[in-house]
Amino acid sequence: MDWTAMKDQAIAFITEAAHRLYDPAIRKLDIDTKEDADDLVTENDFAVQRLLTKKIKETYPTHFVVGEEGEHDQPIPENTVTWYIDPIDGTTNYVHQYMNFAISIGIHYDGQGKVGVIYDLISDELFSAVQGEGAYLNGKRLHPRKPVDLSRAIIGFNARWLVGRVDATTKEVFAGLVRDVRATRSYGAASLELAYIAAGRLDAYVNMRLSPWDYAGAMVLLSETDADCSPLFAYDTLFKDSCSVLAGETHVFKEIYQRCNADR
Repeated sequence: MDWTAMKDQAIAFITEAAHRLYDPAIRKLDIDTKEDADDLVTENDFAVQRLLTKKIKETYPTHFVVGEEGEHDQPIPENTVTWYIDPIDGTTNYVHQYMNFAISIGIHYDGQGKVGVIYDLISDELFSAVQGEGAYLNGKRLHPRKPVDLSRAIIGFNARWLVGRVDATTKEVFAGLVRDVRATRSYGAASLELAYIAAGRLDAYVNMRLSPWDYAGAMVLLSETDADCSPLFAYDTLFKDSCSVLAGETHVFKEIYQRCNADR
């Protein structure tokens, strides 16, 4: 299969979808919530997903599509090309700030990430990668990550995980981690924070509740820049409905992973 051509198609689809989010005349903010009252969704989340799904199915009728909003293809058979799409990653940012949100596509085949495309339309930053061909930011190749000591690391981390959303053991591990790193940041869009690791802006990212469309595209970027991505806990599994995820430059990744799994 021509994964590079598929990457170019994904970029074309995202570029068309981005117009809806750019144009004030069609920037509908009919806001609703999901199971969590802080998890927002807008009409444009659904509209962008419908548009992307339509484009993918018209161009690749045998491919499967898994997206955040609405119905999608499941279960996924073996030897199938699957497009994981997040129509607006960072909807809360989209609603309240109109920055730090992205459209994300990850194309996987038989369980392996082949293509990743993440577009931050407000910053006009396009992250893209094809397995074995490197990762790029606006056409410029991203260099492999160099080792970073934990004490000098900047990690993406949401402070809410320290105030009652995790068990006492995990909370203690996280508190120690926050004390030991140089700084933490929270941008509120998983795909962007993972892409920032590939770009060298963050050294690691921890999240206790991600779905496949949050990381499917970024995983290819991370792999192509010698960074790691896996379940945070050894007992967990990626590509199910919800998973705790750790990603990072290899040295920092190993240190955080060992801390989180030491007593489990």
